[in-house]
Amino acid sequence: MTRNKWIRIACRYLLLCLLNPAVMVFAQTTDFPKSEDPLIAPPSEVLELKEEKIDQEFIEISPYYGLFALDGFSTSPVMGLNLALHLTEDIFFEGNYGMTKVNDDRFGGGLTIFTDTDITYWNVNLGYNLFPGQIFVTRRRTLNSSTYVVGGAGLTKFDAKSQFTFNFGTGYKIFFTDWMDAGFRLTVHSFESDVTGEKEKMFNLEGIVSIAFFF
Repeated sequence: MTRNKWIRIACRYLLLCLLNPAVMVFAQTTDFPKSEDPLIAPPSEVLELKEEKIDQEFIEISPYYGLFALDGFSTSPVMGLNLALHLTEDIFFEGNYGMTKVNDDRFGGGLTIFTDTDITYWNVNLGYNLFPGQIFVTRRRTLNSSTYVVGGAGLTKFDAKSQFTFNFGTGYKIFFTDWMDAGFRLTVHSFESDVTGEKEKMFNLEGIVSIAFFF
């Protein structure tokens, strides 16, 4: 080969050596578009739940009906009215007035030991919503619920005498709309009485169901 031909070959080789690193750097620094979509998109569904809430009104009125078990005596139907004032979402005051009767045939043979068989009571309680929750009626509808406790004091007219009474209980309610709920409650009414000739503490169990309206 001639001397000029060797020079041209050397120049081409040198040029290739210089261009090769530049090509590699360009390939590494260039951002090529990437597909962010997965090959198989998982199905997604957003459920819009309709939830019943408590109305903004804070006065609640509820008639109730149930059974009243007088300690050591009979179990009789009881009915009454509850008026509640909700101070916060969890705390409320309430007043109750109820009426029932007692069966005076404890000893049989028609022996009467009561002066009056009618029983009436009233009390004032402080209540607290312990466990607010929800009930799923359908996939898209829920109802609010609440488990609560109450405690307080009042008077019970028993055997024609007014007895100071302590009471405490627990209940559960379901809110069907923002202005109405329904529930049940178990309450113990405790007072002293000497109806049997000896003064003793009586623990009387009451179970009721109720429907309440907010105003």
